[in-house]
Amino acid sequence: MCRMECIGDQYRGCGHYVRAYETGTTFDCGSPGCKLSSAHMHKTARNCGCKSVYDDYRRVRNLFQTKCEPCQLLEYDARTGRRW
Repeated sequence: MCRMECIGDQYRGCGHYVRAYETGTTFDCGSPGCKLSSAHMHKTARNCGCKSVYDDYRRVRNLFQTKCEPCQLLEYDARTGRRW
């Protein structure tokens, strides 16, 4: 599967990666079963069932030792007993 470079933040407390933006740099996988590849086998077909979504090539901008904000909110709600 072809990949697109994205920049984001890594949170070691929960292991989540939060994407900030995509750079637009793509990496070709060379697979004939990938619609985005230059080696795609159905070049002229309009409705082929090949995958047409880029996979993430993650680059870490910031490395945080804490949990991400949604995980911190879940932990706080569980600790205080808040139920929305």
